[in-house]
Amino acid sequence: MLRINETDSQAKHLQEWQGSGVDEEIFHLNVKSLSGTLPYEYLLYSPKISRRNDGRLRDRDLKKYQHIELGGWWCSGVDPLNNYVLMMWGCFKPDQPRRDRQKIHKFIKYEHPYREETRAFFLLVPNRIWVKVSLRCGIPITEFNLQHPGGFWHWVWRHNVPVTIVEGVKKAGALLTAGYAAIAIPGVNAGYRTPTNEYGNAIGKPFLIPDLKHFATQGRLVNICFDQDNKPETVQRVRTAISRMGRLLVNEGCSLRVIDLPLGAEKGVDDFIVAKGQPAFDALYNTAVVLELWEIKLFTLLTYPPSIALNQRFLGQLLVPEDEKLIILKAPKGTGKTEWLATEVAKAHDLGQRVLIITHRIQLGEALCNRFGVNYVTEVHTNETGTLLGYGVCVDSLHQESQARFNPNDWSNDVIIIDECDQVFWHLLNSGTEVQKRRVSVLKNLKQLVQNVLGSSQGKIYLSSADVSDVTPELVEKDNDGWYPQLRMHYYLTLGREFLTNRDTKRAKAQLEAGENSIWKPDFNKGQLLPAVLLLENLNLLQFLTPDVQLRGTDEKMVEFKALAVTHRHVIKNYLNVSISEKHTPIAIAQKLLAKIDLKLDYVGRLGKRENRECVYQFVAPDDERDSIFGQWFNRDEALNRELVSGSNNIEFPTQVTGTISHDIPQTLNQIESPTTHGWKGLKLKMRLGLDSAGQFYQQLVSTISSAVGVADGEPYWNAYMRQWQVWVNFRSGCTSVVCDWLVGV
Repeated sequence: MLRINETDSQAKHLQEWQGSGVDEEIFHLNVKSLSGTLPYEYLLYSPKISRRNDGRLRDRDLKKYQHIELGGWWCSGVDPLNNYVLMMWGCFKPDQPRRDRQKIHKFIKYEHPYREETRAFFLLVPNRIWVKVSLRCGIPITEFNLQHPGGFWHWVWRHNVPVTIVEGVKKAGALLTAGYAAIAIPGVNAGYRTPTNEYGNAIGKPFLIPDLKHFATQGRLVNICFDQDNKPETVQRVRTAISRMGRLLVNEGCSLRVIDLPLGAEKGVDDFIVAKGQPAFDALYNTAVVLELWEIKLFTLLTYPPSIALNQRFLGQLLVPEDEKLIILKAPKGTGKTEWLATEVAKAHDLGQRVLIITHRIQLGEALCNRFGVNYVTEVHTNETGTLLGYGVCVDSLHQESQARFNPNDWSNDVIIIDECDQVFWHLLNSGTEVQKRRVSVLKNLKQLVQNVLGSSQGKIYLSSADVSDVTPELVEKDNDGWYPQLRMHYYLTLGREFLTNRDTKRAKAQLEAGENSIWKPDFNKGQLLPAVLLLENLNLLQFLTPDVQLRGTDEKMVEFKALAVTHRHVIKNYLNVSISEKHTPIAIAQKLLAKIDLKLDYVGRLGKRENRECVYQFVAPDDERDSIFGQWFNRDEALNRELVSGSNNIEFPTQVTGTISHDIPQTLNQIESPTTHGWKGLKLKMRLGLDSAGQFYQQLVSTISSAVGVADGEPYWNAYMRQWQVWVNFRSGCTSVVCDWLVGV
């Protein structure tokens, strides 16, 4: 009989878990080494298993699982659906796994209870790890929480503590060790189930497994962090699972973000933390993107690694193999991308192929058509060539009722060019313009178009995308992690502050031109940075960025800072998308806001006398070359500022601007305003334009754009006769009552 030394096995298994960055105490609380016949009791307990008349397992099952007798480790956690007692379900990792019969070259690494539905892992944690999670999320631990039988996980559930869902229990252990509440599922598709019939065909909609549904509470922040892989089929499978599970969580009221691990040798988050360090993961966590943005981002990501990578100023004579059908071209502006596409269009015409050019803006489409020698859709009936060479069209018009009378089945062995494809897809999925009414039919037609062209013998599709126009080489590498918006905010909060009003004015002017002399739309604010910067200034966020100054949650300035942030938490949520709660500690609130500029306070330790020790933090300046980037941006903005000053007197807008402009930031956040004042979401942002908080911006916008910019004179009032909210607004020409059709009571 084979004898296995349990002490040696336990030591080997502990080493494995510690190699994944898991705290030793977490290991001992949740993992045990099993061998001999004992693993059968953990894996083959289901009443659904067929047994012999004497109750013994059938020979086929004993043979199938005989490898587990050679030993391995078992892990389970607590059961949140059964008063947090130890869960019977779990996983067993055999020291000598069996081969997968369906994929004979692979081994089955983990075994789960046979014929039992999969569940999620909720690992037991020691109190010191609990404190670490509490400090990170800013939610305190009370005596009630400590005494509750549910302990840590009941606290997570009760207080809506942010959770991160990972694939594999060791990864949950690694994240818990790092101070993140992590739930593990045994596979990317194990977080939801789809009802099927006896033939395996879906007969209902997917639904969350009960364990996850229990934690899918309204307003909870949920992150998904699955393994990265370079195999295209695996990548697609993981992305589909994230979208499906993410949508189900969002439907329950959760705020869902996706943490993308960078491609590299480290496949899982545990390996990533061990190799790169916890601060590297902290940065990924802080730059995680919401599900909607992540799904849009997938349109511009390459599932396959680039076939051709160039390190040169211009594209030049880029040669693409003739048999390639999907060509994705990502290159910054000014590299000759349009010129190269023009040669590809010429080749297509020589071969007798038509070219369909799809954009998200009419002006861009017309310009490209002019360059490629193709009619825009508005010209096909007046130009003798008609649609012979193809035509250009806005993505909004990819339906039968449009001027194009678009039918995807009219295109097969042709060439499709989607320029600025990332913006085209964003526009298609998010725009509130005319496309919103036809979104479903446009999406179906676009899908059919792609299938027709790629399924034909000669068809080709070109997806073209440019980098952001003001991105520097140092920034490009980090922009995939969402660094650019944070860096931009930091720049305009500090070195570039003097240029911010010009920057926002330029954006407003561009919207005016694009909107045919109307910028008074709710989406005006999306392009404006000034409200967010003013908010951070009034919160005095920069006070925390003095190196070597120790900060404690009980410091007077920290207490005042929290009170200010909590008082104005609704404004902060609206314009910074940061949730502030009375439950958060001052340090946690500071960390949340500092994350908007990719900075943080470093933990120093628990200092002070034994009976009165406190967690102490301090700021350490980052070594990420942002100063160099700021310098380049500063030189750029100085030059642009000189151009603006010299040309501002020549700007004319003959047509009056109509609608509403916004500014929701109080004159000073130090004045505690009444709930009534806060009850009108967006009042000051939408009508006062920051006359008190940003006088310079107001004056410049008035002088640069139009005298139609107005300042609200008092609170809104209800016009009972007209049955609408109105407000008196002072324009340069006089005082006028304006309809508050954008006003929302809260």
